[in-house]
Amino acid sequence: MASLATIIPIFSITSYFVILIFGTVGNILNLTTLLSKDFRTKPCLFYMTCASSLDLFFSNFGIILRFSTEHFGNNSSLINRGVCKARAYFLVCLPAMASTCILLATFDRCISTSANARWQQLSSIWFAKRLFIITMLFLLTSSVFHLIIFDIRNGVCAPSSSFETILVAVYGNIFAFLIPNGGVLFFGSYTWINLRQLRSRVDPVCVLNTQSRSARRMDRQLFRLTFAHALFSTVLTLQRGFTYTYTVITSSAQKSVERQQIEYLILQISVILYYMNFGVAFYVNYAFRRAVKNFDQQIWHEDRTRIVSDAIYFKFTQNKQLKRALLTYRHCLFVEAAANDCIWVVMVYVRQIH
Repeated sequence: MASLATIIPIFSITSYFVILIFGTVGNILNLTTLLSKDFRTKPCLFYMTCASSLDLFFSNFGIILRFSTEHFGNNSSLINRGVCKARAYFLVCLPAMASTCILLATFDRCISTSANARWQQLSSIWFAKRLFIITMLFLLTSSVFHLIIFDIRNGVCAPSSSFETILVAVYGNIFAFLIPNGGVLFFGSYTWINLRQLRSRVDPVCVLNTQSRSARRMDRQLFRLTFAHALFSTVLTLQRGFTYTYTVITSSAQKSVERQQIEYLILQISVILYYMNFGVAFYVNYAFRRAVKNFDQQIWHEDRTRIVSDAIYFKFTQNKQLKRALLTYRHCLFVEAAANDCIWVVMVYVRQIH
């Protein structure tokens, strides 16, 4: 019967290789989808595009580094101070940035469904780009202390004292787990409340000016997609936070060989699941994405004006009640007010008109 010492390396190499392949392909497909022309102006999808880019970089950087260090004898991080410091910095900074992008995407869903017009105005690509730059610069600068406290000591790349080790663990748990995932749960819950209120909320200039069903459906779909991604990320990050904290706390305890092997196996499983978090975004999103079969964007662009015009004409000629309501305001100009649609609407919110 094979021992744990034999099983763990084989299990680790196989798992990392599978995650590396599927994660790279998934993130590239995710970027291809999110960078399509129709999605570039949506702030929520801008944040998710940034998250996929960081996921791609981190999963490849982290897994290849572990491959080379643990299984192929590359000990550059144990003999080169620059490699040691860079490794410690990016392995904390990159996942914190990726998780924060998911938080920002959830925040955008929250403000875009808010009843407050001022909050709704923040759901714009202009604001999204600036908020992204500010939060990323904060994380990049706040992680700089890793470059200072990590060094090669006794052949190990580690902080010099137990206090610094605890500081690293606390920082990672706060900025890579507690704030992003706690914020996701908070804003996700608030978005769910906003969507429920949206069903009974009417902000008309006149009776006929209500939010389109397609816009509401888009809000619900983006909320499901973002929240599903965030919930999946929360579960996988949570288990990593627990195992990492346990490892730091018990690092100085005396342990038997059997206990060390069991804990090392659990640690490897935890790390594998953690890296899975940064490689399966496309597959999670695909499971919750509703697509139209045989949809051709070019055909739709060519015919959409005629189709929508015919739909509006038949809507008001076939429904006598709507026709009477329309003729009552025959001297008025009817528009659909929403600031996040550049095709069918006047690019302002209802409350801005008053």
